Amino acid sequence: MINRKNAFSTIEMLLTVMIFSLGIIPLIVLFQNSHKQTAQAKNLMIAQSIGRTKINELRSLGFDYLAEELGGSSNGLQGTQVVKGKLVDSDDDSIEYPECYNRFKTSVKFEDSGERPTANGEKKPANKIRIWVDVEWQEPNARKFSLAFGTVVVKYDS
Repeated sequence: MINRKNAFSTIEMLLTVMIFSLGIIPLIVLFQNSHKQTAQAKNLMIAQSIGRTKINELRSLGFDYLAEELGGSSNGLQGTQVVKGKLVDSDDDSIEYPECYNRFKTSVKFEDSGERPTANGEKKPANKIRIWVDVEWQEPNARKFSLAFGTVVVKYDS
């Protein structure tokens, strides 16, 4: 009578582990890619929120204030700024931007529509100001992204 042990040999174990590894590696890659895409979607959502908020802030200032800014006599709304600090600078109780917003930068540019002719041939000052806001950020994989927003603020004749 032969005494048999019911167990796996080393070769059988190695083959089982190798086949299992070949099946699990694609799943790991799939999860890594989905995590990366989720992070990019989150950053895109944050950039859209920042851009819309900045456009609404600038529109709320009104034509006259923006015309002063365009003339260079205001406090410097144009240019590039990192998104950090208080959400509303003038409010002492305002919440602060989360730390993850520090990777975002906003660039603001103004342009007027130039002088416009009237019916009697005179020139009137510009009655439209174009505003461009670019939101830029860098993903952890060193790729840079940018999202552009634009609007027009109009001064209506009285």
